[in-house]
Amino acid sequence: MTESMRSKVVVVTGGVRGLGRTMADFMAREGAAVWVTSRQAPPPHPSLVAAAGEVRAVRLDVTDEASVKELFAQVDAAYGRLDVLVNNAGVGVFKPVVETTLAEWDTMLRTNLTGTFLCSKEAFRRMQRQGGGRIITIASVSGYIPIVENGAYGASKYGVRGFCKILNEEGKAHSIRVSLVSPGAAYTDIWEGREGFDPRDMLQPEDIAESVLDIARRPLHVRIDEVKLLPPKGVL
Repeated sequence: MTESMRSKVVVVTGGVRGLGRTMADFMAREGAAVWVTSRQAPPPHPSLVAAAGEVRAVRLDVTDEASVKELFAQVDAAYGRLDVLVNNAGVGVFKPVVETTLAEWDTMLRTNLTGTFLCSKEAFRRMQRQGGGRIITIASVSGYIPIVENGAYGASKYGVRGFCKILNEEGKAHSIRVSLVSPGAAYTDIWEGREGFDPRDMLQPEDIAESVLDIARRPLHVRIDEVKLLPPKGVL
């Protein structure tokens, strides 16, 4: 453990496995106290507080405003501050627009975009009171490059990108820095069952986690608006 994130409190949504867990572990190894969230974890409570260098899992449904408010109220009770929020919870269904159902559209917009809005709003309130903080959102190259069979997913990520850019401007006066990390294809469970994608041609979770950690540990006078990461062959 080093000291670059010591004394910092971090929440990573969708962090129990895959990319989210990798990011949480990277920051814990640098000394942060990290809560990661999933819908299956125990309810958030101060008894689940993570010490410096630890990761603990707590329950959160990013699509449910009451669940989001409860999570951040328990952050207040457990830690009294929040230094970094990583918006990572997301879902994806990849198919042509004409084959996408309204239910699939609604699920992706509500999870990827509305979830980012609800969590960022609560984090922003706390960071505003304490004099600053960082909100880091995992976006996607689908948020600025039109890719076939990405209609609903791409629309959600275009929305995420626009929302975070606006929130970053609103945070300037409060030392709140909002950063986007926009990866290309990264090998996580979202790709399971999809044909034509070789893990060797894709980014690994560790590649993205290193960039997120680099942003998280920077002093707040450093503003990092967006980082784009692509695998060696570009957009797959």
